[in-house]
Amino acid sequence: MHSDTNIYPIIALVFLALFIIAKLGLLRNLDVMFLSREKKWTLKKFFGKHFHYYNQLSEKDRSKFIIRAYKLAKYIKIEGRQEFIVTDAVKLFVVAAHVQLTLGFDQYILPKFRTILIYPDAYKNKMTGKMHYGEINPRGVIVLSWKKLVKGHKIPDDKINLGLHEIAHALMHTIIHSNDHEIGLDPYLRDIVRLSRKEMEKIKNDDLHFFRKYAGTNIYEFFAITVEYFFEVPSEFKTELPILYQYMVKLLKQDLA
Repeated sequence: MHSDTNIYPIIALVFLALFIIAKLGLLRNLDVMFLSREKKWTLKKFFGKHFHYYNQLSEKDRSKFIIRAYKLAKYIKIEGRQEFIVTDAVKLFVVAAHVQLTLGFDQYILPKFRTILIYPDAYKNKMTGKMHYGEINPRGVIVLSWKKLVKGHKIPDDKINLGLHEIAHALMHTIIHSNDHEIGLDPYLRDIVRLSRKEMEKIKNDDLHFFRKYAGTNIYEFFAITVEYFFEVPSEFKTELPILYQYMVKLLKQDLA
């Protein structure tokens, strides 16, 4: 007869294995690990068709993009407004800008912003009484116009991308108001804000400034528009505003130019 004590080492090894798995985050990633080859191919085809940024990536970064988009589409609550129907494809399209902006980060989730509302087109903001295409609510809600969102990705070099613009607002809010974000971003954002004050004065007084006029509104809009230009016309940006461009490279850990 075997002693019951013989099973204790086995139990200990099982618990040790589970601890290591949990530590490595593998339990959270099981759904991704077991993505079928067909599902991965479908996601590759989808992002390759709709996103210029995705097509510029290396094969390794494309895989990272797909995994993060897949996880974010499950993590973020995406709801339609005015009878807009949210499909799985819509969810993937909506989270793409989030993945793009944070692809250089290890901690890419913005924990506070877990809800996104999608309107078919422009909508009336209850606070301002004006028609809006997008905004963020500091309570953790991002609002987007589907029509404007799609157009932003369809034309990849017009310096206007609603998804990137609003996610940039969410990222800036996260860096300023919480510590729950990628380590080391704060000093680079401070440098960008410092430079923004000088550039905003130039924008207000110069019709020929590289950035569009709206960037002179405040530091928040300046940053959001800086993100749009960074991704849509990186080479021009680097030529026109090299110091600001380098700070953006350090902040976002990407260099498209």
